[in-house]
Amino acid sequence: MIEQLPKHEDEWAYYESEPLFDYVCQVSEETVIDINPDGSPASTTPHLQPFRFASDYLNGKIDTEEIKMDLYESSDIQDTLKAFGLDSSKFWYLCLFIKWRVDNECKTAFVFPKSTKEKLQSLINEFEKISPELIDGKFISRVPATLTFKAEGGKTITIDDAHTLTFIGAAIESYMEQMGEAFFIPHRHKLSDLEKVDLSIRAKIYLFNEYMSPFVKPLEADKKINASKDKSLLISRMIYIFGVCDDKKLYTDLNEKGNKQNQLKGYLSRYKPVIFSHF
Repeated sequence: MIEQLPKHEDEWAYYESEPLFDYVCQVSEETVIDINPDGSPASTTPHLQPFRFASDYLNGKIDTEEIKMDLYESSDIQDTLKAFGLDSSKFWYLCLFIKWRVDNECKTAFVFPKSTKEKLQSLINEFEKISPELIDGKFISRVPATLTFKAEGGKTITIDDAHTLTFIGAAIESYMEQMGEAFFIPHRHKLSDLEKVDLSIRAKIYLFNEYMSPFVKPLEADKKINASKDKSLLISRMIYIFGVCDDKKLYTDLNEKGNKQNQLKGYLSRYKPVIFSHF
């Protein structure tokens, strides 16, 4: 059974005095920066996340019904926690805190647009896939490619010969080298410049792993206890148990044929990082 979080008279003291938040405070941000509408920092408050989390939890704003408590309280999980010397209640609040944090960040995300340098570099990377060869004074490629350009109200221009595409790619790369890094320093974005999005399940899985990994990495398991000591599997199971993702394969380390699998690794390998902030 999970020990119930008590309500403190001084709610701001949660991050200082609540034993059940021992693990929570280890992964919370040291500071939280409030942002003005123009994107500039307004103020900084130390360890505000544990307080906000406790306030939401005690006021019933966090749904715990979706948590698969039968799995969390199973011997598979409890023996693993025991092997790593972890307190079951403290770890439960840690997982719930990370899910709360991830849900909040993904629902309030503002994605930063790609910089000019990133866009040009992506274009160069595509040109490199052509892998042209100079034959009889002309660049030839066995990989077909097409570049399409159209200005508003203008005529569509389509280029599909490797010779011309090679020169365009080389020109862009040469231009970037001549202008230097200073030319491509990104400008400061205002909130009005950014696109608000709801980040995908893969982003939630990625962030949950990012926040949990530093906590479990230094843990050393008691070899005398018969339990799974796979830290990646522990994180993967928590992602499933706490409803971050309902893919049952995240809970088991074996597939239907009894072979070792790593479903979490598969999700992480397909995640495409995005630059985002949340306010």
